[in-house]
Amino acid sequence: MEYYNIINQAYLDAVGKPDSRIVYKLQPLDHWENAVGEITADIDGSTSSTISVNAQNGVRRGCSLSLINENDKYTPSRDGYFWYNRKFRIAAGIEGADTYWHPQGVFICTGSEESGGTVTLKGTDKFGILSGELNVGKCTKEFSTDIGSGDIYVAEIIRMTLMRDMGNGMPLDPIQPQIDPYFETAKLYADMTLSVGQYYGEIIITLANMYGADTYYDPDGRLIFRRKATYNIPSWYCHQGYLWRFPENDPNIFAGAAVSRSLDGINAVTVSTDNANGEIFSYTAKNRNAESPINVKAIGERYPDDPVVYISVGDTTRETAEEKCRQYAEYLLLQSTSNSVAETFTSPFVPHFDVDRVIAYKDSDYLIKSLTLDLTAKRMQVRACNVAFLPSNQNISE
Repeated sequence: MEYYNIINQAYLDAVGKPDSRIVYKLQPLDHWENAVGEITADIDGSTSSTISVNAQNGVRRGCSLSLINENDKYTPSRDGYFWYNRKFRIAAGIEGADTYWHPQGVFICTGSEESGGTVTLKGTDKFGILSGELNVGKCTKEFSTDIGSGDIYVAEIIRMTLMRDMGNGMPLDPIQPQIDPYFETAKLYADMTLSVGQYYGEIIITLANMYGADTYYDPDGRLIFRRKATYNIPSWYCHQGYLWRFPENDPNIFAGAAVSRSLDGINAVTVSTDNANGEIFSYTAKNRNAESPINVKAIGERYPDDPVVYISVGDTTRETAEEKCRQYAEYLLLQSTSNSVAETFTSPFVPHFDVDRVIAYKDSDYLIKSLTLDLTAKRMQVRACNVAFLPSNQNISE
């Protein structure tokens, strides 16, 4: 039998069995994301095919997929599977007594290269249709909100943005997003403006910046918009549970061939705002975690190139303004710290892996920051950081 998005003991056992094999399939999709075909046998096993995933807001996933192109079957064309704005879904599975499929993303074709009977398709995830990578969804007249005319809810703005007309009668994204319930009743607290030439996806990115939220497309092709916890980050991640446990001294893991470390890690971020009365408020988040090798007590305060990040919080109280600054400063500090202390290793391919999830590695909790999935070699390069090194305000004082 075939199973989708299932992680049970039978699947976990199948991942490690020598007689199990990794299989892939590609489904061309229409704009409403109904499958209009399925490609398995024509995936070229002799030419590199990769998927990259990075834990960031906006576009997270990209792919390069090689297909055997007999009779120009997969050459991008107006009437073919692949063309402007055409979508496709990639899934990977473990095939044994049963087959367990896990999605790897919904992509939009951005181009192709053809050589020697092979076509290599390039793709970006669906945020590319919102943020300008595909030159779609550009604002042609100034857009602005008016909170003075009534309550405007964050979730409502996101859905309205996705339903904007591409210019051909179709919405930018017809798939319902997955939005943190908090934002269903969270009111916009400062007006937003979009100038001519900007892209409508910048509205969603701006909202994420305002509220310290993550926004991206998940492996199933749904837009995610959710709050990021900022209090006691290490404990919050540890309570998520493990995506996977690598045994100590696992012989299948080896260090990445090109691992680099920089010694310029950021451990302090200041966020500032002002209100209608000209009062200025700010908050500085610092990595005070004694276990972290880049905590401020160990190496001093290290700020980014732009040491003060400004946000707009509208006409709010001191308490509200300072709290908004705190939330965003600690959100930015988390991103900076996790990138600074990350390390890389390579392992066999595990289909259900994703970024921003916790694994057991070297007998510790690690947070996945990026993945490079080599579909041809059936391996993956994992970049992850030790959760114990993430910022915490509980271990040492100023």
